[in-house]
Amino acid sequence: MEKYLISIENKKSQRLQAFFAQNIFKQNNLSFHVFGVKGADLPTTQYFKLAVANRERPLSPAELGCTLSHVQAMEHFLETDQQYAVFFEDDAIQKYDFSLEQLEQEMLKLNLAPSFLLSLGGIQLSFSEKVKGMLIENKLLGKNVLAIHPYYYKNLSSTYAYILDRDMARILVEYHQPPHGCDHWGDLSALDNVPHLYATYLFDHPEIVSDQSNSYIEQERVKVKGIKQNKAQPSLYLQLINKLARLRLQKYHD
Repeated sequence: MEKYLISIENKKSQRLQAFFAQNIFKQNNLSFHVFGVKGADLPTTQYFKLAVANRERPLSPAELGCTLSHVQAMEHFLETDQQYAVFFEDDAIQKYDFSLEQLEQEMLKLNLAPSFLLSLGGIQLSFSEKVKGMLIENKLLGKNVLAIHPYYYKNLSSTYAYILDRDMARILVEYHQPPHGCDHWGDLSALDNVPHLYATYLFDHPEIVSDQSNSYIEQERVKVKGIKQNKAQPSLYLQLINKLARLRLQKYHD
């Protein structure tokens, strides 16, 4: 499993030192591929083309930079012969005691559907409180795993920790032409072959409550909170299925 870190920090920064001081990352310090694009440093014409043109709400510089960083990392992953990759942002917080090797071994036992992204954290945040789906039978390192219903893809927040397979990487690289925003999943539900999103809670993240957050993206999102955002329009079929399934769908819980 390839390992990726999304960060614009200097290698000697306090933020990265704190990240790699965590037990799960300490032993893998040298095996991470690091990608980081500073949206604020992009030429104005490029920023306008990728983040502003033809949008109801522009992506902030941090949102654009983060999205491009994830896409570049996925493109690198597709150049390898690995079947899976794990991605972390530098504000991910280790919550439980396990190794990345154990994580991969236990993930394989889940037998997730092809073309999947497994979110390892974010489902617990207030931004994701509307997400529903069905808990799968098997657990991951003792934690429940929610198979998210496509109608609720638009409600899943954060990309600070996740695993995906090669098929999903290909889908997302194409999906972000032009960039949607790294955690804007809603339009995936409108694809002809809808990919699979799963969520569990193995890594933590500071709750986003103000512009004092450690997340550069969330600092900027707070500032543009009042601006109307693009919202995916699920097909009539998905809307009908959602209404019929509403009573049996579940929220995530440990």
